[in-house]
Parts: sequence; structure tokens; C-alpha cells
Amino acid sequence: MDQRIIEQIIAGTGGRATLSEVESKRLLEAAGVSTVMAEPARTADDAVAAANRLGFPAVLKVLSPDITHKSEVGGVMLHLTSEQEVRAAFERIRRNLAQYATQARFEGVVVQKMAPPGVELIVGAVRDRRFGPLILAGLGGVFVEVMDDTALRLAPVEAAEARRMLDELRGRALLQGLRGGRAVDLTALAELIATISRLVWEQRNISELDLNPVVAYADGFKVLDARIVVNGADALDDTAFDPHHEQRRLNLKRGLEARTVAVIGDKRLGGYMWLRAMKRFSGKLYSVQIDPKEILGIEAMGIKNYQSLAEVPDPIDYAVSAVPRQVAPRILQDCVQNKVAAIGFFTSGFSETGEELGIRLEQQLKEIALSSDIALVGPNCMGLYNPEVGLCNFPDLNVGEAGDVCFISQSGTHTINFSSQAPLRGLRINKAASIGNALMLEAADYLDLMAEDARTRVVGMYIEGVRDGRRFYESLRRACARFPVVIWKGGMTEAGARATLSHTGSLATPAAVWNSMVRQSGAVSVAGLDAMLDAVEALARGRPMKGCRMGLVAMTGGQSVVITDTFASAGLEIPTLSDSSYDELKTFFNVIGGSYRNPLDAGGTIMGGDVNRGNLARILDILDRDPIIDAIVLEIGTGLRAQRWASHEDELTRLLDHIAEFNRKTLKPFFVILHPAHVETIVARAKQLARERGLVVFDSFERSAAALKVSYDYWSNRVTRERRDS
Repeated sequence: MDQRIIEQIIAGTGGRATLSEVESKRLLEAAGVSTVMAEPARTADDAVAAANRLGFPAVLKVLSPDITHKSEVGGVMLHLTSEQEVRAAFERIRRNLAQYATQARFEGVVVQKMAPPGVELIVGAVRDRRFGPLILAGLGGVFVEVMDDTALRLAPVEAAEARRMLDELRGRALLQGLRGGRAVDLTALAELIATISRLVWEQRNISELDLNPVVAYADGFKVLDARIVVNGADALDDTAFDPHHEQRRLNLKRGLEARTVAVIGDKRLGGYMWLRAMKRFSGKLYSVQIDPKEILGIEAMGIKNYQSLAEVPDPIDYAVSAVPRQVAPRILQDCVQNKVAAIGFFTSGFSETGEELGIRLEQQLKEIALSSDIALVGPNCMGLYNPEVGLCNFPDLNVGEAGDVCFISQSGTHTINFSSQAPLRGLRINKAASIGNALMLEAADYLDLMAEDARTRVVGMYIEGVRDGRRFYESLRRACARFPVVIWKGGMTEAGARATLSHTGSLATPAAVWNSMVRQSGAVSVAGLDAMLDAVEALARGRPMKGCRMGLVAMTGGQSVVITDTFASAGLEIPTLSDSSYDELKTFFNVIGGSYRNPLDAGGTIMGGDVNRGNLARILDILDRDPIIDAIVLEIGTGLRAQRWASHEDELTRLLDHIAEFNRKTLKPFFVILHPAHVETIVARAKQLARERGLVVFDSFERSAAALKVSYDYWSNRVTRERRDS
């Protein structure tokens, strides 16, 4: 990559943002990308002369700094086979521009030789304000215009990742040789994508780049058209340097592991929610309140109250503020002066309201925090939760033991719901953080801290937006190299795509960028709280899903059909078993009203007055030994069976003990489905008993299939990345 020539070309534009096609191709050549060079022609005679030099058939394209999509203004003429056709095409382009773009300047045309037919692609780049340079590749022509068949990554990417981008395309069969056609040179295309990604990564003043079309052949490619925009409005915003950031992060850690907590402004009207939440805190708990009427109620709870932070006798690791928003800046200033390490602002009514007052008050909070190293959590949040030390952000949450699951959320409600429901799923919280507006510390800061904790096995996140997307991506990538991160993104459908005329910019919508970033980082996505809990349970309590070939055991014929459709629709495979498995199954399987294909309709074989544990063991062992099967799912507890458990719990416990024994010895991922049906209370008890025995349990075929696909996506992606990095 010849940086000197690239810089000369950019400097030679005289401040013009959009490079001409000729300038763009010269820049690409300097970057190591071979193009089909075009010659500019200001007159019809110049165009004829250029066509004679370059060879026929020729192509003419309008040359105008005001036009992005040449074909939309009739600015492209193809298959020109003579001088007369070139002259006529020149005049048609001039007239078309005057008709369809009356204000556009006409500076002639560019002339190049017509390329032989091949598979058309688009390769592009755009600089996103939050995530930096993005690289895009897709099939061209109707595929990009109508089908939006593209793949997106954060730049830079290596050739192996670029090849995976091509493999993601829905129309990849066209690249691989459709109906006897020759496959295109995928290696050369991957190198092209990687080179373009390095170019935009290194040249920060390139804001947009379009190669459209790139024509791929069996032995290479040709870049037929190119457009580069420099110093555009889409250049990445530099994140303001925070000299206190590292100490701020250490103070956040101190807050999460607090030994002294002060609750500021708690009131009877709110039921003293924060003081009640902290009643089992293992360290020292103080109240700061100046209202005499409130002080009486606080001291009646046995909590020492002070009228100012300065009076608190111990260094404060974490403070909770429940004061009105107008008072919040003064409280923060007081915390800074008294060297409080971290403060969570339950107080709301800031920028999230869109009101001028709220925005101004939040800006005051930011200015005060920036001048110090205090860890400001929120505002508009429920703050920090660490069960091990009894640091709670809501009354009656579990305390007393360290867990291995973490949760980060911009929604206080989702944080509390996850933290409350997780223990019912056999999940123990390590740490959780409701971060609200994330004014000073973003999700990446919390994730980095949780990733440093050796106990963490899974992190779940509810995210509505990030300011520094590139740092968030890097934090995700580091975390996902060690454990799964499951992300629930809020606001995926909101309008907000940046207005742009470039193909690449218009295709790089916020949702597309986010989804690509998550996939590239190694994280996985879900779309709701139940899906989050299911995925976290599968990842935290189940074995790694390094294959997607499922062995399914259902209780009835109808269920066998439904479970097959459900798992296949989720992207999981239900293969036929090996011959040796079928040879063994047919020696004992009851085929009257049943079937031992895959899935196994096994109700008649394993169910009677009580469970035939011998046959169940044989079925599970066969699936365990079958090399074709990667993971096993067992449905238990259809409606009639679950109703019997209400009066015969011993049958349930014997069944669960038997299944748990298999789960302990198998090396394959193993999961259980217990349908609520019409006996929800009975099944809830069964799930509790199952989870106490270390089993991973799901409510339905749909939820289990979705969770297992998420688990498979994480583990397969991780294996791919480990192989790439080794």
C-alpha cells in the first residue's frame, strides 16, 4: 500500500469531498487493488480517441461531481462497438444529464473497455460514527438493489473472515458455480475485501467507498467502477479522552465489592425501598437524610442516619441517590468532595425525557463527574447488585452466595426481572448492574470488570445503545474469547438510518451494523427476557454445543412431528441414526404406536404405570454412543403423566434421579423439556426438582430449540475463532 501516492491523490482534490472515478481508481491501484482504468474525455472526439486506444466494445459513463448513481440519470452507455456509437452515446449522456439532473455539472465522460460477463458484486466501506470503518460485500445487480443480499463487518478483516462474509450471502451458489457454471475466484475476492478493509482502517479520512460493480471470474476479478468520498460528514467521532477513566473503573469495582454503603434521600413514601434492599448488606450501612420526619422512620429500622456525607465516619464505597433531579448535581458534588468511590442515581428525569431541563441537569452531572474520578452509575437506573456481599438494588433479592452469571442492563425493570427469575432457573447471580443512561460508564466498562472475575461463566446484556461502539466491540470480543455473552438489543426497529446516497451507506443500517458487530465479536443475540433466561441456562448449566445434530426423544407421535419441525426451523439438524443404533433399537423398541427413527416416539416403550427405566436408559445410551448425534433432548411429562405426579411424586423423583444419573456420565449436551400444559403448578415443582439435580430444563419445543441454537452459535463461532487465531 503506497501511502505517499494515496495522500497525494487526496491532497490533489483541492478540498473536494468526492473523488472522480479516475482518481478513485488511481487511489485503489496505489492500495494494491487492480482496476479497469478509465480515461476522462471532455468532448466526443476525446471519447472516440480513448475508445480507439482502449479497444472496443467500449463503455461511456458520465463524469460529474454532482452525480453518485450514474445509471439513474441515464449516464451509462454499454456495448459501444464503433466510433459512431461512441459519439452518439456521448451526446445522449449530455442530454440525459440536462434532463434528469438539471443542476448537475457536466464535465464529460469516462471511457473504458467493456468487460466480459461474470458475476457482479459490490464491495464497499463506510465510516460509522460509533463503530468506525465498516466493510460490506454482496452480490450486485438486482441482488443488492432488491434482495439486499450483503454481509457486513467491522474493519479491518483478514482474508479468512472475508471468505466467511461471502459464504453468508444468500446467493452464494452463484459464486460457487450454479448449474454447471464455473466457480468464481473466491480467494481473490476475499483478498480484495481484506485489502479494502485495511485501506479504510488506515486512511481515517476515507468516509465512504464503493466498488460497484466488481465482476468476478474463475481466475480473478475486475473493478469496473469506483467512488471514494474523503473528509465526509460520516467520519468517526473521536471519543473524548477521559484522564480519570482507569481510576473511575477501579472505583466502579470498589462499588461492586462495597464494604460501606450510604443511601441518600430514602423516604417513607417509597417504603424506604433502598434501605430495605440493603438490610442484609454484610458491610456498614448508613442513611443520609435531613428531613426530621424521615429520620424517625429510618432510625426505627435500626439504621444510623447522618445529615451530611461529611458526618459518615467511614470511607464510602458506594452511595445510592434517591433525591429529586434538581438536587442531583449538588448531591454528586458532595460525593466528589467526600471522596465517595461510586454512586448510583436512581433519580430519573434527565436526557431520557427529551426536556430541556432534564438535558441541562444531566450535562451538569457529566461536568462534575468528568472533573473527578467518581464512578457514576446511571442516572435513571437501579444500580449495582452483588449477592455475595448483600449489595442489592431491590428488596428481597437473593443474597449470601457468589454466583457465576452476570447481567448488565440499561433497563432497571429487566435487571430486577432477570435477577429475580434467574434463581428459579438454577442460575446464581455473580454481579448485576442496571446502568440506565450510562452517562459516564458504558456497558463496556461493566463487561470488562465482570470478565476479569474468574467465577463468571456467562454474561447477559440488555442494551439500547452505545456511544463508543468500537470499544464495546473490543470488550465483547475479549469477553467472548473466555465465556458466552448473550445480548438482547432494544430498539432494533427504530428509524435512524443515516441519510446517504451511497449504496454502502444505505445498506449499513443501524440494525445491520449492530447484528454484524455482535456476530463478529463472538456474542449471540436473543429477543426477549424468556429467551435470555433460556439461553443463559443452556450456556451456564449445559455442556458446550459444538455440533447441531440433535437426538430427539418425544412421548407421542404428534409431538415427534412438532419437535422435528421446530428444531429444524431453528436451524438445527435431526439426522438419521447410525445403522448400529437402529440394529439395537429394534431389539426392544415398541413400534406399536411408536417409532425409533429420529426423533424417537418413545412413550410406548418407556412409559407404563411407572417409567420403564431400563428402556429409557437403553435409548439414552444408544444416542450417547451414536457418533452422528451431537446433543440429546428428552421430552418428559405430557399432561397425563404430569397429573399423576401430583399424587405420586416418588415416580417423578425416581425418573429425575435416573435422568440425572445419565446426565452425569454423558459427555454430550443433554436437555429436558417439561411442558406446563394444564398442570403448571405440578410441572413447576418438577422443574425445581430437575434443576436441583443439575438438569437443564425448558418449557417448550420452541424455547428449547431457540436456546440450543444460540448455544450452538456461540460455541461453533468460538471454535472457528480459536482455529483462526492459533
